[in-house]
Amino acid sequence: MENYIGYVRVSTLKQVKGHSLDYQRDAIQKTCEMNKLNLVKIYADEGLSGAKFRPEFQKAIKRVIEDKKIDGIIFYSVFRFGRSTEDIKLHLNQIHDAGKKHLSIKENIDLDSAQGRFMFEILSAVAEFERELIIERMQTGKEWAKIHGTKSGKPMGRPKAEIDWEQVTELRKHLSWRKTASIIGVSTPTLIKRAQEEGYY
Repeated sequence: MENYIGYVRVSTLKQVKGHSLDYQRDAIQKTCEMNKLNLVKIYADEGLSGAKFRPEFQKAIKRVIEDKKIDGIIFYSVFRFGRSTEDIKLHLNQIHDAGKKHLSIKENIDLDSAQGRFMFEILSAVAEFERELIIERMQTGKEWAKIHGTKSGKPMGRPKAEIDWEQVTELRKHLSWRKTASIIGVSTPTLIKRAQEEGYY
């Protein structure tokens, strides 16, 4: 029976309190049982993003490379394993050069084969693209919030719909609030509330 160590990571303290770590641990334990691997230890970085220094990750890498009693390392996803495509490649190559194995549960790809490496490149490109989109959206939200008087970048809610009050006044001569709101393009409660605020009610 081969000896493996595991590695898990979550980026936020909220995830630590949730089920993300437990889910990763459980997946590793079950995979080892199914494949008849002896799970020696699971290293965990709790509440640390991939971009920060990860002490438990460094310990895991050092052990799988140097400890002759350890045959490989298992993790839930390659994107939990490293902070970037290049970082993942670097550490996986170090493990491979040491004659050790690595097993990714989620992707289930053989990174020692040409096909597996090709699939890894595609998955990495998609993940990198998604990360950049998230960062871009967050930055855009913060800039919008600063312009409109806040510094936190917290959601400001939708801007108030512009209402033609002259049109509302004319429509209300013949129609109910509900029909008027339908023509204007807002909900009845919104129109009444805005009318109260503007002195048209």
